[in-house]
Amino acid sequence: MNFFITLTTACDLQCRYCYGECCDDFDESGDHEDIDYFLPRDLSCESSALRAFIEKDPEAALIFYGGEPLLNIKKMYELMDSLPARRFMLHTNGTMLHKVKPEYLNRLHTISISLDGDEKLTDYDRGEGVYNKIMANARLIRQNGFKGETIARMTVTEDCDIYSQALFLLNNPDFCFDSVHWQLNALFWKNDYQRRHFREWARDSYNPGINRLIKEWVRVMREEGKVLRMYPFMSVMRSMLLDEKTLLRCGAGWAEFNIQTDGKISPCPVMSGMKSYYAGDILTGDPLKLKQTLIAGPCKGCDILDICGGRCLYANVTVKWGDEGFAEVCGTIRNLVSGLQSALPEIRQLIKEGKISLQDFEHTKFNSCEIIP
Repeated sequence: MNFFITLTTACDLQCRYCYGECCDDFDESGDHEDIDYFLPRDLSCESSALRAFIEKDPEAALIFYGGEPLLNIKKMYELMDSLPARRFMLHTNGTMLHKVKPEYLNRLHTISISLDGDEKLTDYDRGEGVYNKIMANARLIRQNGFKGETIARMTVTEDCDIYSQALFLLNNPDFCFDSVHWQLNALFWKNDYQRRHFREWARDSYNPGINRLIKEWVRVMREEGKVLRMYPFMSVMRSMLLDEKTLLRCGAGWAEFNIQTDGKISPCPVMSGMKSYYAGDILTGDPLKLKQTLIAGPCKGCDILDICGGRCLYANVTVKWGDEGFAEVCGTIRNLVSGLQSALPEIRQLIKEGKISLQDFEHTKFNSCEIIP
């Protein structure tokens, strides 16, 4: 099983779409009122209790998460020294990576770094100077010996040109990330839908950008014999090549769970405090027998569910934008899946010719990439 461990809910940044939206659009209305808003700020359960829980699963993989997990860096060290996990991963905003001691840094399997593209866009979303701080730290971790995967994890808003920004991060003059993933800033808040222009942006910018990006992705395969590691393309295409059906691709609620700061277990970090969906707790739970929450809501019965897997468990149970808004977001996924299906015959031929291989689409599953944007 795969577990996020929320080390702290505190963060050193005030990003527009996270802190900003929380301040502007916080609401307690809706059908899911059984929410604990008073979880401890920092991980409060004993390391010995976590160890007793984790050691019941010999294949457990752990992702340190926040807030910004490196604000509780001593706890991360303590857990890395005490927990018998097969791998440790880190999801961070990157601003404090310079503080991670090399002996712990180099035990990490994957580091997912949140940034949104080039300097102008990242600093607009996350704060002045954040981009340069992240890039300096990304270079530093390589200098300090980190050899694992670095993932640029983008939050995509209406200010983002997905084509140029995704390619920038893979061909960055400051630091080339191994992989890129992106998640749409959609369906997380209730009150922002009416003032946003998501439908128009998706139609005029995002969907055409995805189509261009898929064409470039295939061109690089054809001309350079390389599969650019863009998670939303790479993972879905692998399933297409294998004719593989899937559950929710991020694993939330069935293959991946979140250990909250109080020791309770939720399906994912976004669903922290949603008591109705708790899967258990570390004191009494068995990591291999947790209560599952599978996709339902608007995604259930969808004709592309077997290949998509569903967009987001939180979005499915809350439907913050209503059926109309959910359908608009679903339209972007249909466009992405359709574009990949159109590219499938040529990719099969490139594999047959030996220019690329099926192994080029392999990746670590459940590593904090939602896969479906």
